[in-house]
Amino acid sequence: MPENFIRCAYLCGCSDGISPENQMPKTVQNFLQKQFGITSTIASTLYCSHDGKTTLPQARAETLHKAFSDPEVDAIFDLSGGDAANAVLEHLDFNLICHNPKAFFGYSDLSVLLNPLADAGCPVFYFQARFLAESHASRIHLNAVLTQKAVCPLTDYRFLQGNKLHGKLVGGNIRCTLKLVGTPWQPDFRDKIIFLESFSGGLSRMETMLWQYRHIGAFRQCRGILLGNFTELSQKQQLEELYRMVQKIVSDPALPIAATTQVGHQPDSICLAYHVPLSLHREETNR
Repeated sequence: MPENFIRCAYLCGCSDGISPENQMPKTVQNFLQKQFGITSTIASTLYCSHDGKTTLPQARAETLHKAFSDPEVDAIFDLSGGDAANAVLEHLDFNLICHNPKAFFGYSDLSVLLNPLADAGCPVFYFQARFLAESHASRIHLNAVLTQKAVCPLTDYRFLQGNKLHGKLVGGNIRCTLKLVGTPWQPDFRDKIIFLESFSGGLSRMETMLWQYRHIGAFRQCRGILLGNFTELSQKQQLEELYRMVQKIVSDPALPIAATTQVGHQPDSICLAYHVPLSLHREETNR
């Protein structure tokens, strides 16, 4: 097995807590050790109380501080999802994080952390480690990152308009990223590629959120848009309708827009880096 840049990791949860009976964190812990030689610690704040309450945001923030401060820890894998991650933000010491950057892996609701952590100088990845045990593709994608310190490139995409995309990413889950709007942690969309994906939500819900991105100037400021997988719309065979809607709301034929189903909530989603510039070009194979 090629040597990787992560030897010790912290498994945490900054969003909704999971049941204390849930064995998923231990499964991930064992898999990281067996498959990749990574030792890890499971944070107690990943779990909710026995009556179903998520740990207080101050405690979840302190868990992150502990992980970032520990010189033995190389990376943090957030195994949570849901709605609660943004409550952590005001309790985070970004000065501490800037002086102790670590690789951070998360997805969905963790979009609210991926963006400010990237701004703080951390290598961040849109990736959910909970799928490692069930998805061979997920393991391949993570291994590419661990051994090459780079993201596994997109291979299946097409341009809705424009011919190339190049730049660093902002965004993530279309709904969760909007929770940062109007806060001190709102992403800077200027000259960035806006990445958007979603698990649930029909066309009308996507439409209202896309208008919000337009109204805050995101589409006017960005360098381009990368649409990931929209699971519910994909299952309803409505992705083409979504793509037409995006183009209509963006209303700028000169802005490059690419679409892929390789990144999203599915277990075989690739590991997408925010801190490494993404380069996509229109090719005969992905027209």
